[in-house]
Amino acid sequence: MARDFNAEMRCQSEWGWLLAIWLFLSGTASGLFLMYRLADLPEFFGMTAVGMLCVGGAVLLLEQGSPMRSWRAVSGIRTSWLSRGTVFVIGLLAFATLSLAAKRLPAAPWTGELAGSFGWLAALCALLVMLYPGFFLANHRSVPFWRTPMLPIVFVISAIVGASAVVLIASGAANDGRGAYRTFAGGSIAATLVVLCVYLVAMSQLKGAAGESVRLLNRAPLAWFFWGGVVVLGSALPLALLWSQPAAPRVAGVCMLGGCLLLRYCVLEAGVLVPAPLAAAPFDFIRLTRTNIEDLAREYGQASAETSRNER
Repeated sequence: MARDFNAEMRCQSEWGWLLAIWLFLSGTASGLFLMYRLADLPEFFGMTAVGMLCVGGAVLLLEQGSPMRSWRAVSGIRTSWLSRGTVFVIGLLAFATLSLAAKRLPAAPWTGELAGSFGWLAALCALLVMLYPGFFLANHRSVPFWRTPMLPIVFVISAIVGASAVVLIASGAANDGRGAYRTFAGGSIAATLVVLCVYLVAMSQLKGAAGESVRLLNRAPLAWFFWGGVVVLGSALPLALLWSQPAAPRVAGVCMLGGCLLLRYCVLEAGVLVPAPLAAAPFDFIRLTRTNIEDLAREYGQASAETSRNER
């Protein structure tokens, strides 16, 4: 059996910076539009969200490599989170554009209550766009580091941090009630740190491929991006600025955006693949803890036998 295994720990190489940029732009844009609707922010923020989403869509098409076949992304909506996410993004773009256009075109047939309905439908799509990347990655059996219900929470809170950063940058040093934005931004950063801590501790206890992912985040070169970029630049420094230098929200916002981007890149790059036979197995392979090839083969056999008994 051992000959059928390649137990070498290796990271996924399919996704990198381009997908990280898309996840960053789509998450920040959807979080910003949701804040625009819930907090009744100026129209500028809604338009900025739509613009960011369009730029992110262009990056995603570039990442796919074959834009002419991108229509296939909606072909598996019943089973694929990628297809569902594509529908959510299209819905957000369509409803947000109609809602914003109603304010610029008084003669449009969808003004009034209909325009308001479009705005709230766009807000719902924005929430779903914030959620779907976590579910999309968690659906990959071959990467235990992603296969957890905590990942969607990480992406949602990070999207809120990115949206708060945009608000801080746009509001600048103004004092007309925007102190609440600084408080909200600081709270979202603190929440991100707490969720990240719980997530990484849980993954490290799983050992195997998930534990190796956590170890990668603590070793160069990825440690520079995670600890230096996500934790220090994107979290600790903005918190310090928001607490001690309330007149410097733009600097804090830029740092927060950098941390949000690097967080998504680190999550992707730290994805360690398990051997293909384990990923295709019908049991919960995330329980496997061995990295030695003989122990891995033996534990795989035991888990397979246990699964067969349970199925009978």
